This record gives sequence, C-alpha cells and structure tokens, in this order.
Amino acid sequence: MSRPVAVVTGAGRGIGLAIAREVATDADLAICARTQRELDAAARELSARTRVCAVRADVASAADVQELFTRCRRELGPVRWLVNNAGALEVAALADLRESEFDRVIATNLKGPYLCMQAALPDLAVGGGRVVNIGSVSGTLGTPRLSAYNASKWGLNGLTKSWAEELRDRGVLVAAVLPGSVDTDMLRHSGFSPDMQPEDVARVVRFLLRDAPFAMTGALVDVFG
Repeated sequence: MSRPVAVVTGAGRGIGLAIAREVATDADLAICARTQRELDAAARELSARTRVCAVRADVASAADVQELFTRCRRELGPVRWLVNNAGALEVAALADLRESEFDRVIATNLKGPYLCMQAALPDLAVGGGRVVNIGSVSGTLGTPRLSAYNASKWGLNGLTKSWAEELRDRGVLVAAVLPGSVDTDMLRHSGFSPDMQPEDVARVVRFLLRDAPFAMTGALVDVFG
C-alpha cells in the first residue's frame, strides 16, 4: 500500500521541522521554507526516513505555492495531507507597526494557508484528505504589541471553521492546533517564555492527520503546555 503524501509548510526549523519529522513515519513529504540553508538541512535529515520533495517557497506568493504543489505531484504524487505551518511575527506597538510589517504577517499567516488550501484542494477532495492549520493561543485572546499576529491567528480560526463546513460533504477533515508558548526562534523574538517543545505540537498534528475521527473536523485543539 502506498504511503500518503503530506505537504508541510515552514518546515525548515521549529514546529514545522518537528511536524515533518513526526509525519515522516507515515508519509512521503513535500516541504518548503524560505531559507535555502535550513531547507537543505531538513531535506537531508528527512530523506533518510522517507521520500522528500524540498522546494524553496514563500507561502505568501501564489507562484511559489503553485511551484510547490506542481513539484510535489510530479515527484511524489497527489496530496493527501496538508499542514499549514509557515508563520511570521512582528512585535510592535500599534503606533509603531508599519503597514509593510502588518501586510507581511497577514500575507504569511492568513493568505498563505488560503493559497495552499486552494492548490491542494483538487487532491484533498478526492477520497477525503486532511488539513491541519497551525494556529496559536493568540487566536483566542488579545496581546499587547502583537496585534497583527493576533489578527492573523483569529482569522485562521475562521478559515478553519469555514473550510471544515464547506468540505464536510466531501470527506475532508480540517482542524487547527492552537499552541501556547513553544520553544522556537519565533518565540524568542516575542519576549515570552516557552512552556513546551515543538515535538509536543507535532504529536498532536500527527494524531489529527492519521488517527482523529472525522467528528473532529472544525476542531480548534488547544495545546497550552
């Protein structure tokens, strides 16, 4: 029996790399990251465990996303699982937050999952695929100096709920994982202290992709440490 094909975005480090490591047990992997050095290192490691297609891509770019999925299908096959993990963070008071910074966070954290979901949909909707969006506790509260990030993660919750309902009759499970403070490079720039490791989040993602009942579609799963 052939292994499913999983796309994991932002897989060069942190939570994304931990997810890719966890999912490699069950699936072939298409991974992307913006930093070539990190992407190459991740691909070398993961290739020892499964087939890997590694594509340098910015999920905020429609052209990059299209290239990612084109190469994935050509090298590995149709997409069964999608993990929208790539993220961006800006720490700034409202008065100091530049328009370009706000746009970058929204484009990566909200537009990126939309572009990836559209690109994956022709495959996911055949036989019932699974999608896990990596949200945040910041999608359930307000945090000073993180307004763009908070807004993007609240929005991702809305996309998750909407897609789950729209695709329910086609058998596509869509859920989100909402971590608290995870020990990553991104968190170090936020000023918060870590409560858990990336591997804690990765294990929850693997459960949603592989074992979760379809009754969990639309779920926002808290992982707060």
